[in-house]
Amino acid sequence: MDQSKTVTPARNQDEPPDGGRDDRDPWHKHPALIATIPVVGALIGSALTIVLGQADVLPTAINPAPPQTTVLSTTTATATTTATSTVTETVTETPTAQITDPGSSSTPPTLSPGTLAITIQMGSYGKIGPGEYRAGALPTTRAQVLDETGHYPSTGCYPTWVLKRGSVVIRTVRSGSCGESFTMASDSLEVRGVYHLTVSVVTEAGAKGTETTDFKVS
Repeated sequence: MDQSKTVTPARNQDEPPDGGRDDRDPWHKHPALIATIPVVGALIGSALTIVLGQADVLPTAINPAPPQTTVLSTTTATATTTATSTVTETVTETPTAQITDPGSSSTPPTLSPGTLAITIQMGSYGKIGPGEYRAGALPTTRAQVLDETGHYPSTGCYPTWVLKRGSVVIRTVRSGSCGESFTMASDSLEVRGVYHLTVSVVTEAGAKGTETTDFKVS
């Protein structure tokens, strides 16, 4: 036997021919490349987490909802006050004579004690309209006087007559009885205008009363 021949040990059929080294894919076993795999995986996972979190796909534990924001609303209220003032104007009118028919009578339904109800009654001589007489007329005038009982006073009754044209006194007469008529002078109603005839009465019992009637002379 030749001692110089090299004897090659028998190869296991499951072992690669190069003793376990695979030259077909040498790049994937490089140590630097293997070290970058976890880093790349972490970057990809982070990117997926961000994308899925924005798309609201991840669970609440992984992608918690943003904290609630409380928005305070400020409302400015404008109060409008409407002031209403009432102006009361008092108009003073110049008093005018109210011409009424002296022949009409009206007795108040009730009188307080010591008060007299008086109605002036003028005759129709020279009368040419309601409350109107012809110039120069001499109507007969008398006063109806009643006390609070509705009767003629039981004691003495004393009237005082005053005839005026405007503010001018034409005639004044005092009588001893309210039953007496008031007689005008012949020239009392000669001037045309508005006349005022007033009678004031007082009794022995102290009752009093006053009445005025206006008439026109044309």
